[in-house]
Amino acid sequence: CSFCGKGDIEFRSTKHWYLDLAKLSPQLQEYVQSRGFQGNVHQFTQQMISDGLKPRAMTRDIDWGIPAPFEGAEGKVIYVWGEAALGYVSAAIEHFKGDDGWKEFWFGDDVHQIYAIGKDNIPFHTLIFPGQLIASGRGYHLPDQIAATEYLNWIGGDSFSKSRGVGLYCDDALEVMDPELWRFYLLYNRPEGRDVNFSWEELGKAVNGVFISNVANLINRVLSFVQDRYEHVVPDAEIDSEVQQRIAGAAASYAAAMEQGSLSRALRAACSLAVYGNEYFQRKAPWATQDDSAVGSTFHLVKAMAVMLTPFVPRYAARALQIMGAENAGWEEINFERRGLGIESERVLVERIDVDEIRSRVESLAQERVSFDEFSRLDIQVGKIVSVEEIAGADRLYKLQIDVGKRKLTSVAGIRARYAASDLLGRQVVVVVNLEPTKIRGINSEAMLLAAGKGKRISLLTPDREVPPGSPIG
Repeated sequence: CSFCGKGDIEFRSTKHWYLDLAKLSPQLQEYVQSRGFQGNVHQFTQQMISDGLKPRAMTRDIDWGIPAPFEGAEGKVIYVWGEAALGYVSAAIEHFKGDDGWKEFWFGDDVHQIYAIGKDNIPFHTLIFPGQLIASGRGYHLPDQIAATEYLNWIGGDSFSKSRGVGLYCDDALEVMDPELWRFYLLYNRPEGRDVNFSWEELGKAVNGVFISNVANLINRVLSFVQDRYEHVVPDAEIDSEVQQRIAGAAASYAAAMEQGSLSRALRAACSLAVYGNEYFQRKAPWATQDDSAVGSTFHLVKAMAVMLTPFVPRYAARALQIMGAENAGWEEINFERRGLGIESERVLVERIDVDEIRSRVESLAQERVSFDEFSRLDIQVGKIVSVEEIAGADRLYKLQIDVGKRKLTSVAGIRARYAASDLLGRQVVVVVNLEPTKIRGINSEAMLLAAGKGKRISLLTPDREVPPGSPIG
């Protein structure tokens, strides 16, 4: 066995129920081609179809899950991805509570369904779920667009891990930088075509180089010019056709990217207006030429850009639009011209970030010492394992009963790959006994074993000689 290393493997015969994807292959191929999925979704799905779809088991021999309703399937449960995506349908039915309103979302052609998922769930949304709907023969509307995100990894490509302390907690992130700036960086560099590693250098480029130097700079530049030179009134002049064409092009790219689920491309389309707008304003030099059209045109461009930025930096965009007197402007008003109208006297200020300072603060947060008072709150005792049970469907977990003197505690421990049950029974271990109980696979885990090492190389901490169960450690 690759997990526990044991050689005495017992083989059993069992019966399962399958979704015959191979039989559905022609309909699924036609469906996938009709939707025109983009990027990784298309590549992954088409590769599976080209390799030949195979029947997929829809039942499991475990006791955790939804019981299989098929005759002869007693004791089996439905494979989680055999029922999870169908929850989209049942959730709509539940929402309408007996009313047929749910059918508006699942039948007919006047519906457009967009699913935002991680890349590991692509086949369940492009093949298995549509296959189930097709196989039902009821004419369900099939998913229209699947937006699948690749993985965001930590520095150097290490996977985020709460247990290993790899990454950055959200509350720590909010402590070191404005959430609007985090949103901008993460969406600007959203992993859409490949996995992306977090990078301090890229954080500085996105926030300081793009958002502040281009976007925020243009907005403040134009607003302050109208406030100072035009007494807070937008010039009533024709909008330059060059600017109108640039806005129309960016808006078209933005809308197409949004429809395809590419938030990064949509944000970059919005930011392209800032690059162009700064160049246009500098080229027209209205401070020297008194060119009302150039000022009004750039103001119009800034308003359109702020509307496009609303989903990405909502607080900043809303404040900018409010100052422009366009707080209610939405997508349908992106080309509405605010000529001859007044604006507020406020500014929208965003300061450059010091990446080195933020990095230092993040590293210090990760290395903060635990005070003695905090440590002393842990109740660590010696316990004796008196019962070991395997957990069905969880090949790395044991359910342990641990005697700690006056009581026995249950612990769900991920040590099955390292220890055989016979090696654990009767063993003395070191356990934390006053943690908040947590549910793992439906089992209330009340204590945590202490061990050194990682993965299969872990070693349980034990006293160097036998002591009474419940003996305190401190």
